[in-house]
Amino acid sequence: MEATIRCKITRHTHVFQPGNVVEVRRRILEKFETQPESGYFIPDTGDGTPGIIPLDATESPGNVPPTDDAYYGKCMLTSVSNFWPDADGMADEGPAGSIKPVNVRVIHYPDCQQLVFHMPQYAWDAGTFRLINSCSQQIIEEKPVRERLNGGTMILTNTLPYPPGFYTIEASWPDGWTHRIRFIKFTEGFPKAPYEKAPANIVRALRNEEVHLLPLPEEKPNPGLTASGMRISENFRGPEPDSDYASPPCSLPTMHDSDDRRLQDYNGAEPDRGIDVEKFKQEIMSRFFPKLEYTQDGRGGSIYYIEGAIRIQFGWEFGGGNTVVILFIPAEKYWEAQTGTPLYRRDEILKFLCEQVIRDQAPGCKYKMYEDAISIVR
Repeated sequence: MEATIRCKITRHTHVFQPGNVVEVRRRILEKFETQPESGYFIPDTGDGTPGIIPLDATESPGNVPPTDDAYYGKCMLTSVSNFWPDADGMADEGPAGSIKPVNVRVIHYPDCQQLVFHMPQYAWDAGTFRLINSCSQQIIEEKPVRERLNGGTMILTNTLPYPPGFYTIEASWPDGWTHRIRFIKFTEGFPKAPYEKAPANIVRALRNEEVHLLPLPEEKPNPGLTASGMRISENFRGPEPDSDYASPPCSLPTMHDSDDRRLQDYNGAEPDRGIDVEKFKQEIMSRFFPKLEYTQDGRGGSIYYIEGAIRIQFGWEFGGGNTVVILFIPAEKYWEAQTGTPLYRRDEILKFLCEQVIRDQAPGCKYKMYEDAISIVR
C-alpha cells in the first residue's frame, strides 16, 4: 500500500474547506477509470465512501508544529454499518443485533471529545475491538471487546490523542458478526460556518449535537401573504399580522370563536397578548429545578441531567444480584472536563441523580457511590 502524506486543502472539495489539512494516499489511476483527473485517494468523503481530492485543490501544508499528543479538532460521524465479513455488502441481521446510527454519539467537552456507543447486548463474551486508521490501514488498537467495556455494553473512546484523519471502529462477535463505525477528525477549527448544501452530519457537528447521522428536520414553508400584507395562519382561522403589525388605537376586541376563545381586533388580527405565561413557567422550572431524561438500548442506555443550559450524560446498564442498575460517572479528576460544571457541584448533582433515579425507577432501593460508578441496590 502507498505511503500516506498530508496535504492542505486550497478549495472546497467534498466536506473539506480551504485550510483543512487531510491525510491522503497517492492515487492509483487504473482503479478510477471513471475519474480521469489525477488526485489523491481518501477513504471517506463525508458519508463513509471513498473518493478523490483533485491535485489542483491541494498544496503542501508546510512545517506542521509538534503537538503534545492532544488534538482538539472536531469529530464527525460518517457511517454506521453491521455486516458479516464473508458477506458481500449488507447482510441479514446477526443474532447479536445491530448498532443503529442514532445510537452512536460524539460528546463534546471543553477539553476532549468522546465517541460513545452501546453494543446491542451484554458484550463480555463478544469478540475483538479494533480502531483503524482508514487511510493507512494501520491498526491503532486491537484488544478483546471486554477490555474496552464501561460496564456490560458501553464502549467509550476518547479521541483526543488521535491526529486529524479518517478512522474506523470495528467491534465483532465470536461468530463474525461485526459493527463498524466510521468518522472523520478534522483539523482544529474545521468545519467552519455551514456552507451551502452542507450534509446533515456537518451541520449537526457544527452545532455540537451528539447524534450526527440523522436527517435534518424539514423546514416548514413560509405561509402565504394576502394582498393586504396579512399572513395566513396554518389552521385558516383567520389572517395573522406581520411581526411589525399593531392593533389600531381604540380597536375593540371581538370574540372570534367561542370554542377556542380567540380574540381579534376589527381588522381580524389577534392583538399581542404579552408574555407567554406557560412558556415562562417552564423556563423558570428548568432553570431552578433540574430533571432527568432516560434512554434505553438493550441492557443499557443513558440518563441525562438537565438544568437550564446544563445537559450531562451518564451511561447506565442493568446489574446482577442485588444490584439493580449501575450508573457510570466521571471520576473527580475528569469531572469538569467531561461535564462542563465546576467540581464543587459534583456531590450535589450526583446526589440528585441517585435520589431521582430511585424515585423514578427503583422505589425502595438505596445507592452506593464509588469513584467512577454508582450502584443502585435492593
